[in-house]
Amino acid sequence: MNPPNKSSTLDGWNDPPANLALSDTISTKRALLNKRVPYTNQDLTSTNNLSNALTAPPICSASTVPIPIVFDKDASSKNDLLTIEEMNEVFKKKFKQLEESSNIEKKILEDISKKVQVMNDEWAQEKLSSNTKQILSNIFRELDSDHIQQAFDMHVILVRNASSEVVRFIVGIKRLIQELQRLSN
Repeated sequence: MNPPNKSSTLDGWNDPPANLALSDTISTKRALLNKRVPYTNQDLTSTNNLSNALTAPPICSASTVPIPIVFDKDASSKNDLLTIEEMNEVFKKKFKQLEESSNIEKKILEDISKKVQVMNDEWAQEKLSSNTKQILSNIFRELDSDHIQQAFDMHVILVRNASSEVVRFIVGIKRLIQELQRLSN
């Protein structure tokens, strides 16, 4: 008798296990997963069972407590848009602070000035939405009050919400804020 072939004694990676006997006892019928089956754990037809009764949520009456309306002077001023002239005045004041410090390069100052001029042009040509104008106004208001970190946070919000609108000039505003932060430290 010939010795068995060496390759026939080794299991291949795709061979079924040897102890698996393909017989008729194993059902080859697949379960249909796209068919609905009735829920059989409860008898839903009984109407005397209170757990099956559908109930509406309780009706809540309107509150009779008046809500006080508080007008905050600072909050109402943040909703007012600064005019482009007022923003330019704030910019000139802050730009003069940067010019007086000797550790900032002239090229950086020129780039900031050019980008702010682009912002002014787009504002004048009505290319900016009212929301973008409001955030820009708030940025310059915060810069005027020397709240540099709040101005930077608003700048981040502006970049996230209206990046396509402000892409041409936002780098100049960011650089202005960064240089003012560096100056204050």
